Order: sequence, then structure tokens, then C-alpha cells
Amino acid sequence: MPSAARSRSDDPELPAGYRVLGRLGAGGQGVVYLAESAGGERVAVKVLHRSPAGDLGPFLAEAELIRRVRAFCTAQVVDSGVADGRPYLVTEYVDGPSLARVIEERGALRGPELVRLVFGTLTALAAVHQAGVVHRDFKPANVLLGRDGPRVIDFGIARVAESTAGTDELVGTPPYMAPEQFDGSGAGPPADMFAWASTVVCAATGSPPFGTAPTPAVINRILNEPPDLGGAAELDGELRELVSACLDKDPARRPTAAGALMRLLGERVPAREILPEGSRRAVPGPPPGEGPTAPWPASGKGPAAPGHASGEGPGALGIPADGSPAAPPDVPGRTRWRGRTAVPPALAAVGLLAGSLLTARLLAAGDVSSFPLPFSSPVPASSAPAAPPTMAAASTTDTPLPGTGITLHENPADGLWVSSYQDWRDNPDRSTKGLPGFLRDPRTGAFQPAGALRLTVAAPGGRLAASLSNSRLIASDYDRITVTDRASGASYDIRTVDRPLITFHPAWNDDGTRILLTVYEGVGDDAPSVGFAVVDPVARTARITRMPAAGPHPYVWGVEPGTVMHRGSGGAVRVHGLDGRELRVLPGVGDLHPGGAVTTAEGGLFLTSCPDAPADTCVWTYPAGTGKARVRVGGRTAVHGWLDAGHLLAVRRGEKTSEVVMLDLAGKAVRVLADGPAGDIDEVVLWYTPR
Repeated sequence: MPSAARSRSDDPELPAGYRVLGRLGAGGQGVVYLAESAGGERVAVKVLHRSPAGDLGPFLAEAELIRRVRAFCTAQVVDSGVADGRPYLVTEYVDGPSLARVIEERGALRGPELVRLVFGTLTALAAVHQAGVVHRDFKPANVLLGRDGPRVIDFGIARVAESTAGTDELVGTPPYMAPEQFDGSGAGPPADMFAWASTVVCAATGSPPFGTAPTPAVINRILNEPPDLGGAAELDGELRELVSACLDKDPARRPTAAGALMRLLGERVPAREILPEGSRRAVPGPPPGEGPTAPWPASGKGPAAPGHASGEGPGALGIPADGSPAAPPDVPGRTRWRGRTAVPPALAAVGLLAGSLLTARLLAAGDVSSFPLPFSSPVPASSAPAAPPTMAAASTTDTPLPGTGITLHENPADGLWVSSYQDWRDNPDRSTKGLPGFLRDPRTGAFQPAGALRLTVAAPGGRLAASLSNSRLIASDYDRITVTDRASGASYDIRTVDRPLITFHPAWNDDGTRILLTVYEGVGDDAPSVGFAVVDPVARTARITRMPAAGPHPYVWGVEPGTVMHRGSGGAVRVHGLDGRELRVLPGVGDLHPGGAVTTAEGGLFLTSCPDAPADTCVWTYPAGTGKARVRVGGRTAVHGWLDAGHLLAVRRGEKTSEVVMLDLAGKAVRVLADGPAGDIDEVVLWYTPR
């Protein structure tokens, strides 16, 4: 921060307890003074222009929000109020120049200095957004390079100034403003991310991505032209991809601050620790245990896991968490996710997806009727569908599942295989902690880390993967799903529903072109479903369809293209179009089974808990709704869905060893697909998808 000038005769009297030492600066919003508090500490006091008479309510409300921002890489606000009719804010004094001044005097930042700036500013914005505040004027002039690392200042001041000035003037600094700020849409957290990316580009290249021409020209470039990211070597790899994502002209496609931070930190950092860890990496000097290499890899050259990596391990896939007004709660574990991620107690989980049949169905050893699971079925493809994959009659190879006692019994002729698994065991001694997930390389068959504290499911063929992160549960703005292209390593967040709504049950369709999510009104086990979302991973859009509130049961892909099925009351199954129109009601068939529906040459089949004997599984034809088979398997075997058009997937539980088995429609076990210790089968989730 520039040295303080002498105080002037026209400087106002500061609030009681503060003594003016000099001016630090002045602008359109007000004047900033260096002052001394009653306790002898140096502080910065910003006195805003006089408020219109009787209109101090908005200022006081916004100032209270600002004071809730936690002091991670920010100049903490310690006091606020009104003195002599003028609103004021008091922050800690940061002794250091602004980023704007540094760029002007000595040019772009390089190496560790840029790394500290990136981590520090992202951490600050994550803290600001977590408190429910939007900066609205993030730019190099509002970043101070203090002795202990970068600090972000003036967050929320633009809103305060707007509320006290009563004008229609443009609030912000054009080269760093997002497109939506020019069309009257207002500034939310995504606008801050656009400004953050513009600031990082300026720091790395010396110029913002849309230049510094006269304001009309800059606005035109922001609205209509791609950004110029320059050729700086420091702005490369994962950082360049992240900056590009933040400069997307559609605010819904930009990552959140916490998601971007987690993406660079690496996913072994729990969600509740990202602010302390980000703050630590912003401090001058190498973080403990890290060498001189960059904390993000070159584009497309990350580790085997999809996404990117930091010096601490596999990279995260865009975990979001623009938090809640209070400190984040404990990271949810299995109990918090019960009924939403297919991880209840005593769960033997096997998910499956069958070509033009179904996607990502999970297996549970417990009562599946009370446990919603994700599935899928067809959505129109651009070409004629391939023949549905089938399973061989017998296994020929044994494949140990890394880190578990489970063995997969496979056959090269199988049309489906375990494409991912999630380890939910409570084992503090295992080397991969944090409820890790693993994805299978479609080329080699090897399993690779896919990230902890998230549910990750692969699309048919394995190139794309979709993730729902636990950390998004503390986000206060909106929900999102992360999609990763495993061939390129690129990942991005897609905005789905606004809070307080939340989505669960990611289910790919057969050709990997759409993801179905169920929308819930809250995260509790008894929270009602209130609709569904269909995500297009290529267009990066989500279509939300609101429906009347129902029980906690998920929507599943229907047999007919472009339809979903849902459990109705009184043992009915309801079929809806993607616009929510009710297309068909199948009465009296029993509660729709989490195993969903499957397409056959004759039409389709779907499963229910038999209306006269819920412990049995009934197979019904579609669309006629006539009975085809009744599967009785006994107390130790639980049916969990379709494997292919002629076989079901089930778990047969023993005292010490359990098996995942393929059943025919008479309930006879045709083949053992996997076996292992009962505790492992209970809590390691296996997902079957087409190879």
C-alpha cells in the first residue's frame, strides 16, 4: 500500500477510537485513511460518500455481511458504522503495494510470485463468497502484495457504495467486468471469477485479456470477442485451462472460487481445509514438502488420474463449495450421503450400465426398497444403436481389485466390466484416505485414483466421467456436477440447480450423451424429490424439470427414448417426458425397483417390488405392464437391477465371504462376477458399464 500522505485540514473526524495518521487514497467511492485504533494498531478506515437521508439500511446490512468474511488472504473488516452521516468500514492495514502498481512499475509477475498470487486471490474469493458476499470490483488495484502474501481488499465495497450513492452509474472497472454486468443482469460470484481470471492474465502478461482501449471498445471485446491470454510461459497448463474456463461468457459455465481452488490444490485436501491450505500456499517461501516445480501440470500432461495434480497428489476435478455464511460443516461421510450416493450401511454395491439398456445401477446388500440408486436407459442417439452388450456364461480370468480383498471374475468376451469403484470403508490405516474413488483405464484395464470425497461414474466406453463432490453440500449458491474428459484431462463444472435444491444420482444414458440427476429439496434421507435435471456434457448445459414433491425416490431413465420413470403412489409407476408431461401410468405393479428398466427387442422390461410380496422382485413388460417373471431369492440374496436383457445383478451375502452374482429371470445364479470379504463387498461400490 502506498505510503500515507499527511492528513489535510478538510479531512473529517473519524469515529471515536480512531486517530487519522494520513490519507492512503481517494476515489469515486470515498476516501481511505491510515489510522490508529485505541489499542495502538494501524488500520485502514474507508469513509464513503454521504448517504441519501434515511437510506442507511442497505449499507448496514451489507456491512454486516462483509464483516463475516473469514480472514483468509483478505484484509479483514474489523468495524463498520456511520459517523457524521457518512458510512465507514475499518479493515486491518496491509503494508504493501497494490498488484496494479507492481505491474506498472516492473511488469508481469513470474514464478513463485505468480503462484502465490493465484492461490491467495482464489482463497480470498472463496472466503468472500462463502460469507454470501460478492466482490463486484475485483481488479489488480484491489489486491495488495503484503509481506505475508497477497491480500484482497474492498470486497463488497462496490455494493455498499451502490446502496449509499443512489445512482445508475456503472459499478466496476470495465477491463475486469463480466459480460452480464453490462446487460443489467447484475454481478454474482461468477462475475468475480471472470474478474479474477482477467486479473491473473494481467499479472502474468502485463495486460488484461480484453485490453485497455477506450471503454466502449473494451466492452465490445468482452461481449463479443475471445480473450487474449498472451504467450507467457507461466500462464500454461492447468492454470491456463482454468483461466479460460473462468472467462467463459456464460456465467453458468464458470467454476466457483472454491472449486477452482480445490482444482489447483489437489483433491486430497478435504473441502473444509481448502481455505487454510490455499492461504498457506500464498505465503512467501515454498510450502513444506514441495519442490520448485509448478503446482499445476502442463495441459494434457497430468498424472494418470483424470484432471490435474499438485505437489500433494492427484488433482481434483473441479470441486465446488462457495460455502455457507458460517464455517463449513464437517465433510459429509457415508452417513450423510446415505440414500443419495448408494452407500448405506451394510452395502454391497455394484453399479452397472448396459449399452442400450441401462446405466450406472448400484447393488446394495440391504433393503433396496428404501435406498434410492442411480440408473439410466436410452436417450435418442445420432445413429442407430449398437447391439446391447451381453455377458459371457462363465468367467476365465481373475482380477484383484487394488486396495481391497475383492476379486473380479471376468471374461474378455464380457460386454460390461467394472469401470469404477468407490471405497467407503472406515479404515484409517489405509494409504488412500478420504473415501477414495477409482476409474478404470479403458485401454489397459488398470484402476487409477479418481478423487476422494466424491462419487465418480464413467460413461459408456470410459472416456467421460461425471462427479458429484461432497464439498458441494456446503455451497450456498448453486449445485453443480463436474465432467472430465479422460483423454485430454480437461474438466469443468456444469451448473444445475440453485439452492436450497440439490441433485443426486448421476446416471449416464446408454450412448454417453446425457446425464440424469434427481433434484431434491435438501440433503436429508427423507428430503422429497422435486424434479430432475438432464445434463448435456458437450454443450455444458442442464435442463431442469420441476415436478410435484414426492418421496425420496430417484427418477430413472425410461424404456422409451427421451423419457424418465418414477415411483408413484399406490404401487403405480409413472412415465414422464423430459418436459415433465405425464405420458403413461402403470398402476398396481408395485414400487419401482431401484434397478430400473431395460430395453429389449420386444419393447422393454422393468422391475418392481412385487405388490403382494415386497420381498420378491417382479419383472414386468413395457408398455403393457403385464407380469413376465417373479424372482424369489431368499433372505441372504438381494436383487439390485439389470445386468443385460436376460440377467439380473445381485449380491449373495455370507458370514465371512460375499459374492456378486448374475441371476437369470428364474432367480438362479448363472455366474459369480466378484467375491471377497463380506465387509469389503458391503462397502466397496462397484460400477459396471459397457467396455
